[in-house]
Amino acid sequence: MKHVWKWLIAGSLLWLVACGGIASPPTPTPTPDPRALAAAIGQATQNSQSAHFRITLSGKPVALDAGGVTILNSIEGDLRRPDAVLSILNITLGSAIGEIRTVSLAGKQYATNPITRQWMCLQAGSTFDPAVLFAPEIGIEALLANGFTDVTLVGIEELNGRPHYHLRGTLPADLLRAISLNLLGAGPVTTDLWADQETLRASRVVLVDTATDASSPTTWTLEFSDYDKAVDVREPVQCP
Repeated sequence: MKHVWKWLIAGSLLWLVACGGIASPPTPTPTPDPRALAAAIGQATQNSQSAHFRITLSGKPVALDAGGVTILNSIEGDLRRPDAVLSILNITLGSAIGEIRTVSLAGKQYATNPITRQWMCLQAGSTFDPAVLFAPEIGIEALLANGFTDVTLVGIEELNGRPHYHLRGTLPADLLRAISLNLLGAGPVTTDLWADQETLRASRVVLVDTATDASSPTTWTLEFSDYDKAVDVREPVQCP
């Protein structure tokens, strides 16, 4: 009788497996390689036609001038690939809060005087140009794709109601100085990156310039949104 029960149990198990009654264990999802994932995120972000961006600065203040009179608080604007950017720089000028509007188009930069609000033509490289932050070959997306080192996958986290990859690593100081007119990159910059799990486009990048101050380092928080919306960029004034 014992042998009969053994055969009955064995036959029942085989029947359950054949009919799907006992599910086979799921195949585990492979963990993506963090460096390859960072490269894909940088490329996917750069492949967008346009985007809205906001950069908020905190920690040790960042001065736009050698005398430290004009402090940069935030930048908000729109970029249209490959070389057009509209932006508003929120600044502290002495004891007053003000703004500078800028237009960058085809390698030329225009800005408003923070006092008179009149448009001016600027000489290339004479002042900080937000457009260089997103330049195709050397901008922040290109650095994420090609210069992000010591990258680890922190996990998958929800941001703006959607699952995002969260990566952490380091961006080189010299390359960041080159795109920020030396405003960013006193030393290697600790970088946290969040990118939409489906589109692989970056949503948030936090850059901590650890060498600026031990207790309150300068931190740039960059947020992307409204990808591929229409962005109209025109010259605000004719330059000689």
